[in-house]
Amino acid sequence: MPPSGRADSQGARHAVVLSGGGARGAYEVGVLQALFAGASSSTGGRPLVARIFTGTSVGAYNATFLAQAETAGADTVARLKELWCRRIAETPATCGNGVYRLRVPDPTRWLDPGCLRQPLALLGEAGQDALFWSGYALAYGAQLLTSDEPPFLRAAETFNLAALFSRQPLAELVADTIDLGRLRASANALAVVASDWVNGRVSVFRKADITERVGTAAILASAAIPGVFPPVELDGTACVDGGLLMNTPLRPAIAEGADVLHVIYVDPLVSALPFPPLPNTLDTSSRIYTILLAAQMNGDLRVAATVNEELAALGGRPASDLPVARARRQVAPGGAFRDGTPYRPLEIHRYRPQTDLGGAESLLDFRLPHIDNLIARGYQDALHHDCRACACIVPAGTRREV
Repeated sequence: MPPSGRADSQGARHAVVLSGGGARGAYEVGVLQALFAGASSSTGGRPLVARIFTGTSVGAYNATFLAQAETAGADTVARLKELWCRRIAETPATCGNGVYRLRVPDPTRWLDPGCLRQPLALLGEAGQDALFWSGYALAYGAQLLTSDEPPFLRAAETFNLAALFSRQPLAELVADTIDLGRLRASANALAVVASDWVNGRVSVFRKADITERVGTAAILASAAIPGVFPPVELDGTACVDGGLLMNTPLRPAIAEGADVLHVIYVDPLVSALPFPPLPNTLDTSSRIYTILLAAQMNGDLRVAATVNEELAALGGRPASDLPVARARRQVAPGGAFRDGTPYRPLEIHRYRPQTDLGGAESLLDFRLPHIDNLIARGYQDALHHDCRACACIVPAGTRREV
């Protein structure tokens, strides 16, 4: 399928690339506000005109919301921000947040003003939870009794942290705010990334896949954090959070024909992460994950920079003569710049927080003050965007304005 992202008046196709990170997806909203308002130097002081959107996990939701608009602009981002502040965030007017609910008895919910407005919903949730735990006890109890493992391992196998979390709020949010008809009719390109949990490979779902075949389940799969949410079956296989294998989907945006990419991270540089004097398992796991993601992304960016340098040195010769092209055909035909994807100069702007947005626990912190703070930080970071400090990739002589 040929690239579908329309070019701007300068002939360049602009893409927005959104990474995963739970509640930190609110930071992306702040960056998007600045870009689509023309408040960032990276767009030459003009509103961004993007036609290609890719995302992973929470970035998949944000990207799909933007892609369904006929023309994504400042008003589209304003609606996305309102959703984050009024529906996704936990506020005095809501009963919990718009992403997950804990399946545990919580008497304080009956004292919450937002919950008290919907007593029948609370009773319904209690009934659903009772049915869920009954089924859980039957399934895992049978496994406990029939397992050949030692007693300790049998007991360990009956515990599944994901059982504590219900993604019903997220499923309702996606159903209420993503219109497949509008998405189908839009001229924008979209790619959502999930991870094939069975075969350990990346699954990329483009707009046609979502609108004609798998539906919004692709977004739920992309956001299915292992250990928090259960896998989602897509194309006959279990799929989970795309962040496991491609947290920042640069490659799908390039495959859609992007020339200028606006890549929004929700993690700072690894060196900016706090290093706790007393290590703990949660922070250690988070640091490992961040380091692995950074190494993956930096590898793709190094290839992009090398391609730019070699294209400039070719002097009009075919792009197939690039040393990096020959090397990647031999050792990595499925890589970011695979055979069939035209080699061309790429302009890549990187937006990321300068300091940590919170510990690992902040991934699930949807309280309104936290969400407001993340949006404000994203806006300020994009407002004061410095390409040199952020290590953007801007080919010599090819700087484009929106």
